[in-house]
Amino acid sequence: MAIAFAVLAAGAVALAISALARGHRWRPGSTGVAESTNGHWAKLAALVLLGLGIAFYLVFAVGEIAGGDPSGVQHLLPAAVLGGLFWLGWRRPRTAGIVLLALAVPLGAAYIAVLVVRDLPLTWALWIALPPALTGWLFLRAGRDDHAHR
Repeated sequence: MAIAFAVLAAGAVALAISALARGHRWRPGSTGVAESTNGHWAKLAALVLLGLGIAFYLVFAVGEIAGGDPSGVQHLLPAAVLGGLFWLGWRRPRTAGIVLLALAVPLGAAYIAVLVVRDLPLTWALWIALPPALTGWLFLRAGRDDHAHR
């Protein structure tokens, strides 16, 4: 199962990079309204990354609860928080980006503190701090592009 999540995460990152690297804007459709912009792709990539996080926590919650372990309920809180950020990112990507970037720093710092105490590699902190930082950056980019086109 861990391999499946790694493949999904790699696919989401590849989608984000390819969407941002293309740098083109779709031309207006037959209705005369622009169908999509770079901000749209950045927002979509950020929502995919958040959706993967929600799925990750829900898989653990359902798996543990179905296995008879009531402690699986503890995974519902992070899933709900990410669900709230998903909704916020859908409605107000700029605000969601700021919140995610503000969360990435203390999460990374707390994880570094745990790693130092246990004498483990500090690069593991990237697994905790990088996803919200990348998602926050994508939401900020989407919010900037959407704001520029109004």
